[in-house]
Amino acid sequence: MPYYLLSGNFSQESMNALVQRPENRLLATTRLLQGVGGRLHYYFLCFGEYDFILLYELPDNTSAAALTMVMMASGSVSSVKNTVLMTMEEAIEAMSKAGDAMGIYQPPGRAE
Repeated sequence: MPYYLLSGNFSQESMNALVQRPENRLLATTRLLQGVGGRLHYYFLCFGEYDFILLYELPDNTSAAALTMVMMASGSVSSVKNTVLMTMEEAIEAMSKAGDAMGIYQPPGRAE
């Protein structure tokens, strides 16, 4: 299954609820990922641009989009950024395909 990195921010309402009544969001997040056919590897809270980071696997990009839609529609998050990750084996395969295609593409102004 493909790997994904999700970065997000809690909505003001969610953050307020977590401050007033701290809770472990790992179980709810694990259930959500299982519900769309995935598996959670890591859930981190963080400082800086994002409030949380998830590293997980899902069957496909459609499932990743569904996950993002559920999170946004729930109102619990104010922003979500989903990044598709590649294993080194996948990256090497992509590099090889790119090398094979290098002579095919003609940049603007150089087309025959």
